[in-house]
Amino acid sequence: MYPELFGVIKSYGLMLAISFVLGYLLSVRRGRKYGLSSEVILDLVFGVFVASIIGVRLMFVLTHLGDFHPWYRVFFIWDGGLTLYGGIILASLAVWVMARRRNIPFLVMADVFSPGVILGIGITRLGCFLAGCCFGNPTDCACGITFPADAPASLQFGQVPVLPSQLLGSAGGFTIFALLLLLERVSSYRGATFGRFLLLYGLSRFAVDFTRYYEPDQILRLGWNNNQWISLGMMVVGLTVMIIFARKASHPEKDRD
Repeated sequence: MYPELFGVIKSYGLMLAISFVLGYLLSVRRGRKYGLSSEVILDLVFGVFVASIIGVRLMFVLTHLGDFHPWYRVFFIWDGGLTLYGGIILASLAVWVMARRRNIPFLVMADVFSPGVILGIGITRLGCFLAGCCFGNPTDCACGITFPADAPASLQFGQVPVLPSQLLGSAGGFTIFALLLLLERVSSYRGATFGRFLLLYGLSRFAVDFTRYYEPDQILRLGWNNNQWISLGMMVVGLTVMIIFARKASHPEKDRD
């Protein structure tokens, strides 16, 4: 729709920047109850930012190896081609490494950061909509959106209505953000927010991806795409974390962590 704002600012880049600023501010506020300083949070957010940028590009490259000729085009991030799950995986690894170096339990940091991450996903999906990427399949539904002639969806299908997968993903992100904060008030234990994030976002992404267009070579068994299979794994991990640490919270005398 509007890949550039004011003729010079990339809309997706702007939404990405806003998501990291808000994520940092939220994480600083959440970190206070664990005695974490704003300097520590800033260091971790910077590490997450760098890891995320590398991860989103790396995952896309690994799943589209035949698309890069000559090879050095893998570094042309401005040409598009990012996969969100790559950023989540590499950012989680970065948090684990940095938390260990500071003697901070990983799950503490994961609980602190999870609401900011899902809030950022909701915001950046708005950037996807403005940029026209991550579009849905053609539809006759009233909710279908027709993109401009030069948008990726129109170049793929022609100017026909497509499902607004980006807006569905954004709505899912904002809904999960609200749920995480609400559920913390009802039941909170170490790992709870992180586990809920993995479970709920995996479920949301799995569902939304049925509306989204993927290249045929990205469709795997059962007609699911690679991101849906990752979503399934994320749901399993999230549910496992919740079960294990809920049991530890209910039997603190057995928790040696």
